[in-house]
Amino acid sequence: MRLRILIFFTLFFCKSILFSQTTIPNPTKNDFSETLNILASDSMEGRKPNTRGGNLTASYISSKMHSYKLKEYNNFEYCFQIFEIRQHTVKKTALEIKRKNYRTISLSPEKDFEVTPTENSIQKKQAEVVFASYGLSLPKEDYDDYKNVDIKNKIVVVLKGFPNDKDSTSATYKKFKNIFPEENDLEETKLKTAINKGAIALLIVEKENFKPENKENEVFHSLENSKSEAIPVFRISKKTAESLFSKTDIPLKNNLASTLSQKVKINFSIELKHDMLDAANVLGMIPGKDTTKTIIVGAHYDHLGIKNDSIYHGADDNASGTSGMLALAKNWSESKIKPQYNILFAAWTAEEMGLLGSEYFAQNLNLKNQKILLCINMDMISRSAPEDKAHRILSIGTQKETEYLKKIASESNAKLQNPFTLDLWETNGHSGSDYASFTAKGIPILTFFSGFHEDYHTPRDIASKVDLDKMQDVLFIVNNSLLKFIENQKN
Repeated sequence: MRLRILIFFTLFFCKSILFSQTTIPNPTKNDFSETLNILASDSMEGRKPNTRGGNLTASYISSKMHSYKLKEYNNFEYCFQIFEIRQHTVKKTALEIKRKNYRTISLSPEKDFEVTPTENSIQKKQAEVVFASYGLSLPKEDYDDYKNVDIKNKIVVVLKGFPNDKDSTSATYKKFKNIFPEENDLEETKLKTAINKGAIALLIVEKENFKPENKENEVFHSLENSKSEAIPVFRISKKTAESLFSKTDIPLKNNLASTLSQKVKINFSIELKHDMLDAANVLGMIPGKDTTKTIIVGAHYDHLGIKNDSIYHGADDNASGTSGMLALAKNWSESKIKPQYNILFAAWTAEEMGLLGSEYFAQNLNLKNQKILLCINMDMISRSAPEDKAHRILSIGTQKETEYLKKIASESNAKLQNPFTLDLWETNGHSGSDYASFTAKGIPILTFFSGFHEDYHTPRDIASKVDLDKMQDVLFIVNNSLLKFIENQKN
């Protein structure tokens, strides 16, 4: 009798281990490479929302979800969650530099600068200019570019990047890179700081080779999210800045904050046109045993579209995450195993416009009737940063209060034959990708990112440059983390 009981529990235990580790196959290159190539192809035209390419992409993802027999979420027809976006595009803009005893210099939006506007037109304004080094105020790090600098009702000029950002081996670089693992976070922090300190506009001095893309000077908002507190952001090259300002006005060759003399003023104006666009998230679900609880596996499928007759293919950003999400959906569906909870596979749109797709979804969640246990986000999972020579660094972001998710991800990574060097960072206060739409709602997240590269947001981000082996290993961690999370929830 004892022997029978021992055999029974041994078989039960083995079955449990088998379920948690092998019943849902980890995606292989065959599961996602073809999809990635299609998403990043010329025919998808850069996948910008409300364009031919963007609509074609949404239809393609919908067809894949239906072929995997995913269920429509909330009865959205063809898996589409459709919403409206406000588009504000620059019709006409002007930027003039005025220095005492010098002639006024008018900059050209075609050659010298570009502007990210607010949602409202701005008639001609004149304001004094203040230089604030890199435009960062970080009291906890004992670093403040705004110390003794008053920018209220002025235009603040800041340098792109952060101190020592050209030396990836320096302690300063590592310190700031740890604070700002995503470039979008760095820019967002500079903008928010300038707004909070009362600036009326932000002027960012970019690199020497910066070229304005004046055809795409636009800003977007969902109908449910108006960012009326924003200020316009102008961008000029370092070379242009050096020709406009004296070295005493802007010490471009050092990191010291310095106020400009009141001799320098800027005039600017922005005239906008306004349009309404339709956009669609694509959502497919595997119903769980407990239908009141849901885990989201998501990635944004949009990119930048066509600019100046060049297609921005966005193979890494974010055909990689989207094809990875679809590969996971395929394997989970084909396993025929009913998960413990609903698993919602989500392709977000309009991330590049300001996380609008995921934000719309999160704002319309009925959290009283549906509990979201976890949101997994994959954004750029197939390339490596230049300093990652071995292509074995992976960033995984979680909230400070969810240490157990770091442990799950680390244990999953350890199962790889060649584990990654993990950059485990805390997303608190950051908003660089769609995970931020869910952290704002108090929903636990795991966000995966494999590194910024020199082709980021350029037409050179093409399918032939992705690292399929790295992506396969990232998806191994995602899948195993998902399985482990479900197992822990049951226990």
